[in-house]
Amino acid sequence: MRTSPVIAVLLAVVLGGLAAPGAAAQDLTPPAPPPTSPPAPPAIAQAVAGSQVVTLYFEAGDRAQGAEYSLDNGPWTTCAQELGMCTVSGLMNGRTYRIALRATNVAGVSAPAGPASAVPIAPAGVDTDKPTQIIGKVRVVTATFEAAGNNLGVSGARSRLGVGTLPELSFNAPVTNKAAVERHLVVTATDGSGTTSIVPGAWGWLGDSRVVFRPKAYWPAKSTITVTSTLGGVLLGRDAGATLIGSRSLDVSHTFGTARAFVAVVDGATKNMRVWVDGKLVKTFRVSLGGPEWETRNGVKVISAAKEEYKVYRSTSLGITDPEEAYELPAPWNTRLTPTGEFIHSAPWAYGRLGRYNGSHGCTNMFEEDAKWIFDTTIPGDVVMYQNTGGSRVEPGNGPGGLWNIPWKSWVKKSALGNAKGTVDDADVVETPPNTTPQASA
Repeated sequence: MRTSPVIAVLLAVVLGGLAAPGAAAQDLTPPAPPPTSPPAPPAIAQAVAGSQVVTLYFEAGDRAQGAEYSLDNGPWTTCAQELGMCTVSGLMNGRTYRIALRATNVAGVSAPAGPASAVPIAPAGVDTDKPTQIIGKVRVVTATFEAAGNNLGVSGARSRLGVGTLPELSFNAPVTNKAAVERHLVVTATDGSGTTSIVPGAWGWLGDSRVVFRPKAYWPAKSTITVTSTLGGVLLGRDAGATLIGSRSLDVSHTFGTARAFVAVVDGATKNMRVWVDGKLVKTFRVSLGGPEWETRNGVKVISAAKEEYKVYRSTSLGITDPEEAYELPAPWNTRLTPTGEFIHSAPWAYGRLGRYNGSHGCTNMFEEDAKWIFDTTIPGDVVMYQNTGGSRVEPGNGPGGLWNIPWKSWVKKSALGNAKGTVDDADVVETPPNTTPQASA
């Protein structure tokens, strides 16, 4: 049967009229009110590593509107993807990263989830830092490695070192492609049980040809540290019209050993030195530090190979010319801390003030038996931390421990991979003070 045009029109109107109220009701549904409380934490399901990238897959918690990640306890950064996935890029292959995640909404942020650990790994046979063809002049670059860097005064290849040593790599040409160098250096520690793990830390450039590795904390004790270099064939930059390529001799592993963890803490307020070995308090000594106008420097100092069984301290070395303040004092058991003249040494003339008040010209005065114990027990790389001395902080260029006094966030900026700008910052690095600086206190 055929439907007449009039009936068809009437049916359309009726059906349209029946559908319209539902559509109108749907359009007028009010939006959900914004959250009034922070979201629940996300649940990290998996961390998937690729080449220079890690992707976190997660389940969003209640009230979550977005997500942020934190890399190795760094600042929080917004995840670019929709909820459920967060990709972190620009990472170094071969290094372990710890990535925390938190949810966000207009009311605040959740408690962090994780961190999840992952190690970015380059695909086999693919290395964009190693060109297969170079046109023009080529210069092959070599480098030397020193485990006991920063003027520690001993070869790390022949002896175990304290946990405050700072290994370094020195190139024979200026390197402009610093990020490529860092991508091809991996630092691991193997403990006594044979377990190997990546050492958290960062390379810091002190100029264009010298790079130093600083662990985020001190080195693990009683371990074998391995620095694996795959810099052979890496494009290091250009200099004087030539393309700089890493020598094949740079495909090498450097190793050194750490001894027990020796950390001494000297407190100018209590006038004592406490010594920890492998986390256990083993000694407490009474000391006297620098007095008014001669305050001992605060901060981290590292013991070097510079020790003297017998030394004479003279006021003239400090520029003191007043005859009434002149002195010439012999002292046994002298352990140098800085090239500017801070020592730990016995001070028979100062026994009355040890543990009571500070009165030296910057050195750490001790009883002879105690100073001998420090002299005999410590090795290059051992750590001595000073606090509450009233003095300034140790300068970065003042001795083998100076670089430890650069704040971690500033140190990371000296890494081409750690600095968000992709450059390195040398603002906190100063040269070792000249020889005209006073060389010995008392």
